[in-house]
Amino acid sequence: MSAAWPLFVSSILLPLVTIALLWRRARRPLIGWITTFILTSGVTGFAVLGAPWGWFGVPLRLVITLLFAVAVVMSVRRAERPDALPDSPVGYFVKVIIGLFFGGVAIGVLRAHAVPPNAVDLQFPLRNGSYLIGHGGSETAANIHGFDKTQRYGLDILQLNSFGRRAHGLYPRELAKYEIFGANVVSPCNATVVKAVDGLPDNIPPTRDEQRKEGNHVVLRCGDVNVTLAHLQKGSVVARPNTVIAAGAPIGKVGNSGNTTEPHLHIHADRAGIAVPARFDGRWLVRNAIVRR
Repeated sequence: MSAAWPLFVSSILLPLVTIALLWRRARRPLIGWITTFILTSGVTGFAVLGAPWGWFGVPLRLVITLLFAVAVVMSVRRAERPDALPDSPVGYFVKVIIGLFFGGVAIGVLRAHAVPPNAVDLQFPLRNGSYLIGHGGSETAANIHGFDKTQRYGLDILQLNSFGRRAHGLYPRELAKYEIFGANVVSPCNATVVKAVDGLPDNIPPTRDEQRKEGNHVVLRCGDVNVTLAHLQKGSVVARPNTVIAAGAPIGKVGNSGNTTEPHLHIHADRAGIAVPARFDGRWLVRNAIVRR
């Protein structure tokens, strides 16, 4: 629960507090309304676009969005209260600074939807389920891999259960409670298997193997790019080096090996160690995008 608390505050509690402030704010004086709107829209935008909604349930994302819209309407309609105390200039300043900070991150997530040039086309490597993109996109605000020249456009993929959550519980230690654990991974292209690693243990969350970062993984040669699928389950890898496989052929199963704190599938493409952007089934996938197969 300790790991989930900061996420709960930034994803749900803080947006709800600022939405309540806007809901109660009258449209006059105008400067008070504008500064509260900047605060609330920045924090809410950050939460809706950038929060890891697989933790608490994707439907809550829509709830936060609707509450923000209702708060805007209610505040615009609310007449000024004659007994209301005016805000101080310091209060105005703090609201604007906080709103701009969170709003800047939200804008970064929006910018991550821009597709870089020369993207390659691949098939989505998972079947039979609803999948959530944990990290993905062309900006670091939406994609932690943006700091790595080889994995810059990589994806971290989670699976959602019927409640729109990635696991049974907030941060369970049991691997089987993660919806994606054991999911079948298939080749995203017609390829030659360049490398296949198996036999590494699956970590118990939140421990990670920082020395063998990719864990059990497969590297495929797809045209002129290499595609890496990482953090596979121990004993599940069926791809064999120097063999040719077709798109959709089985690779292995999703595990929790390598430098990862919970089960997910990592995939990225590179050319000679330089990241190459990839679309999957024609889509450019960014954080919180959902893929249904």
